Amino acid sequence: MLPSVSITLLSIFASLALTEAKIDPGACFLHVPKDPLTAKGLATPYILKKGNCDQTNPKQQVFVEATVYDPDTKTFGVYHPLVINEGTKPAIVPVPPKIPKNAVVALWFGANANSITLTGNIKACVNGLSSKDIFGQVAFCNAENFFKVVHKTGGGDKIPPVGKDIHGNPCPTTRHFGIIDQDQSDNVITTYLQSENRFAQATKANRKALQKNKFIEFANGSDNALVAELIDPAIKCTPFKAPSLMETGVKLGSMALNELHASRQAAPVALIPFANPMVLSNNNPSIPKVNAYRKGVDQPLIHHLSDANTKDYCRNYHKIAPSYIKSISKQLKKRPSPAPDAANNLLTFMGQRYAASWINLTCDKVLKKTSDITVTVDKNGVAIKIHFNQSKPIKSIKS
Repeated sequence: MLPSVSITLLSIFASLALTEAKIDPGACFLHVPKDPLTAKGLATPYILKKGNCDQTNPKQQVFVEATVYDPDTKTFGVYHPLVINEGTKPAIVPVPPKIPKNAVVALWFGANANSITLTGNIKACVNGLSSKDIFGQVAFCNAENFFKVVHKTGGGDKIPPVGKDIHGNPCPTTRHFGIIDQDQSDNVITTYLQSENRFAQATKANRKALQKNKFIEFANGSDNALVAELIDPAIKCTPFKAPSLMETGVKLGSMALNELHASRQAAPVALIPFANPMVLSNNNPSIPKVNAYRKGVDQPLIHHLSDANTKDYCRNYHKIAPSYIKSISKQLKKRPSPAPDAANNLLTFMGQRYAASWINLTCDKVLKKTSDITVTVDKNGVAIKIHFNQSKPIKSIKS
């Protein structure tokens, strides 16, 4: 680690059910550059519009993540388009990626603010049902087509098995009921470098170039990062990663790769329920909005609300999550909390996240049952201990 670097990744890595209420009520507007799915477009900075959001504010930052699929070789690559504030220039100009001739490029967006609305060249993008009915913190561009091409050309054959965790159970994916929350499969794994009010891609070369100045590396609050960067290492699991298109010798995860990896998971599989806050339309269940989101994360579409039944989702959540979290509690307890203002280690973080999601998904109402995990907090509201009110074995988790 370079001595001049201040890393803040752990403080903002995971999206929190409890701490979402603490996020600044920023409604961010992000300008998408011309031809965003080309090499030139990927290397052109995205502009965070002045007004509601500021890329220097950790609670308002916006992130872009590109995953590239080459159908000729059935291989993947990951690239992080840069986001800068309106009226500024990059601290270091982005590295143009090399895109194979027949490759398919897609984009996923995440925000630490409450919402993100795309502007500019958004013909291939899905922000929700409309600009007035958005998902919230996420958006996609060309995602549905990306997944269709991957599956049509046999790209799924290159997806590794989920593997086994430290106890011999299948490793968790972003669709594992043991680790999902109220709004699963959201946000990205992208990180950026910040030097004063200017930004750069998080590469080894850029860290070296900026080492004379004080800089930080920051990340999106992400369920994907929680699984791939925090939980997997703790329980000896290996996430699905692909070569970086910004530097050689580096592999990166991505939201798209995580969702593809999750397709290898055995039942029961956690799929976006209609009570997920990001797919509610004016606080009401919406089949079109559920499907619009599911297309962006490669999940099966629904024809009736019963196909995304929140009650069934809550039943599996109750049956699996407390037992699974308890089974890996020793490993989680040794790891630092992704949000020190919410929990004092990774175990208490997961516990408070479950307890909050239980309420936010209305599981307490639809099942008429309180959470199987309760939380003890200190005078500052930080979770310092969790209590398991259920101790059944994980019978539903099988290879």
